[in-house]
Amino acid sequence: MLSFGIADFIAKILLSKTKALRTVLISQGIGTVLFVIVALSYGFVVPDTTTLYLTLVSGVISAVVIWSYYGALSLGKASLVAPIASCLNVVAVALSFLILGESLTGLQLFLIACVSVGIILAAFERPSEANSSRKLSILLALVVVFLGGGNVIIQKWIATGSQYLMGFFFTRIFMFSFLLPTTVLSPRTHSSPMARSYVKMGLLGLIDVSGFFAWYLGLHYGLVSIVTPIATSSPAVTVILAHLFLKERISLHQSIGIVAIITGITFLVMISQ
Repeated sequence: MLSFGIADFIAKILLSKTKALRTVLISQGIGTVLFVIVALSYGFVVPDTTTLYLTLVSGVISAVVIWSYYGALSLGKASLVAPIASCLNVVAVALSFLILGESLTGLQLFLIACVSVGIILAAFERPSEANSSRKLSILLALVVVFLGGGNVIIQKWIATGSQYLMGFFFTRIFMFSFLLPTTVLSPRTHSSPMARSYVKMGLLGLIDVSGFFAWYLGLHYGLVSIVTPIATSSPAVTVILAHLFLKERISLHQSIGIVAIITGITFLVMISQ
């Protein structure tokens, strides 16, 4: 949650200067290097055929999701896009009941509902101007919600396998391989990131990929319906950082939403141990 919240804030700053595809490719490429080292240290083993197919599907979906998310951040406000995208936890929890057969206590369901309502409150705002960029950013965020929510189930299947570390590694490789040609073929602009931007991209990649790895390990050890709402509650961090450093305004209902997210997660972690 903390990694995603900080990464979203850094991404919003970078996307005001660089293209979304370029930022995604460079940051994810740098971030993946760390886990190449981990994979080689662990012992490189090609996963079984089923796991390999799952990593391919998950990698392609992950590429579409992360590009859509960064595209949404480049067009809209971080304090609006991040909470909407995090509603993927609703899709993931619903699918965990329908497909994985997970079950929760009444109190756990109540706390998850509090977190989900908090995310919606943090996301809701009256747009000051209904322009096409704002609408497109919301549309891209909704792509993240539905594709990302479904991808969590695929990642759960990969994470529960015996070669789960290699599963994560191959998912990142397939994702990066899918992003590379789309970035190369995208129209070029005259602007190019400065050295400081590359440093920020590297930091973004390391933080973001570390967040995904922590989420992935959470799926290995825990339930989708518990881990996902916690991991996707990063808007509480993003909105606060956007308010402090980008001077984005936080309304009363957004403040209530942030409190609901933090309170719900705190109690959810306490009773789920």
